[in-house]
Amino acid sequence: MLRLPSSAPTAGRFHTAGALLGCLALAGCLALAACGVPPELQTPRATPTRPTPTPTVDPTGTPTSTPNLSPTPTPSPTSLVACPAGGPSRDQVTALLRRTANLPRSGRVTFQTGPLCVQDWQYSVVTVADREPLQAVTRGRPGNLRLVTAGSNVCTITVRAEAPPALRTTVCDAPPPAYAGL
Repeated sequence: MLRLPSSAPTAGRFHTAGALLGCLALAGCLALAACGVPPELQTPRATPTRPTPTPTVDPTGTPTSTPNLSPTPTPSPTSLVACPAGGPSRDQVTALLRRTANLPRSGRVTFQTGPLCVQDWQYSVVTVADREPLQAVTRGRPGNLRLVTAGSNVCTITVRAEAPPALRTTVCDAPPPAYAGL
């Protein structure tokens, strides 16, 4: 009969080590499952508005005050809107795209969308005859406009990490523009 030295591992020690490793693996999986979208990349939720009292008159003619349950929408300073006067124009965006995004030097450029602005970011969708729509994300003021990205999918790491939520939602969560030639 073969006898193992007392320092050799036994089945009980292997069972305990296996259970410990299993628990550690489970804890690691649970920790990773708790991960989600980082707060800085989440779309901010709308702030609820408080109802404002609306004076009414009861049947006896006495004025009363009841809450107005319809919230009044307030425009967000971070919504994606048509660029105001003084913002980048279509001509400026077209010139930038011709310099940096391989847009043909000649030919008619049509804007399907934009430029739309939020803070110092802009979003446009342009078309040229016999080509798919080109999405473009630009940044800066008219005199210092620079291309962030252009193509059929502009939801890049830079856009996800740095763009304002309204632009990020538009380019990353919305379906891409349809190609008119299909």
